Amino acid sequence: MTTGGELAAADTPRLLHFRVSHYNEKVRWALDFKRWAHRRKALVPGFHIAGLRLKTGQNKVPVLEIDGTRLVGSAHIIEELERRRPEPALLPADEAGRKRALAIQAYFDDEVAPAVRRLFWSTYIADTSACCRMATHGASRPARMTFRALFPLMRPLFRRNMGLDKERLAAARDGLAGILDKLESEIGPKGYLVGDRFGLADLAAAAIMSAIVRPPEFSYPLPQPYPEALAALQASVAGRRGYQWVVETYARHRGPSAEISAS
Repeated sequence: MTTGGELAAADTPRLLHFRVSHYNEKVRWALDFKRWAHRRKALVPGFHIAGLRLKTGQNKVPVLEIDGTRLVGSAHIIEELERRRPEPALLPADEAGRKRALAIQAYFDDEVAPAVRRLFWSTYIADTSACCRMATHGASRPARMTFRALFPLMRPLFRRNMGLDKERLAAARDGLAGILDKLESEIGPKGYLVGDRFGLADLAAAAIMSAIVRPPEFSYPLPQPYPEALAALQASVAGRRGYQWVVETYARHRGPSAEISAS
């Protein structure tokens, strides 16, 4: 897609990702579901911008390096994974099922993901220690120390980039019940959103909702303790069928990692 820097070997894709992100979790889950051996490089939010812009001309993750190209964005990456390795399939075989699965993915990507990310970050942003633990978990000690030292300067940028103003936060809180209503309306008699087996719609919805649900099977558990505000947010919706559906979908279908080594 773009040039600059070394690309992953053709037979070993490499994922550039944030450990905590729900968009990135979508791609990790797709790679793991397809049992596609790959490497991962975890980036630190904020610190990733210069290097990623040099490589890709933009600053968003996930980015998948594969066969001499760089693919950007979870939906685009999953589409290409499905094309290159159609089995096991994430998309239904029938056209109507495919359209519905893609529509559900688009809804969760475009409408739900920004709102639940906003809610998640709002529980951290005022707590410097918790925010630094979350954003740099798994990073080197120098990276963690540098992030913490610079965080007072970066906090306003995070607030702006995440849309953590009062109006949008209030809209996200007010809209959470409707998001769960929509999710629950899509659950079929066998527990899947499209058809009678696990597929893209289930993966996308569960991965995006993991921003606030945080199932035990999520690839990178949050460092403990996490903010009381996040626990309170979870408790406020934990009794909902949609919340439990996310927990159950992870338990049933979030299989082992296909990552072959850290890089």
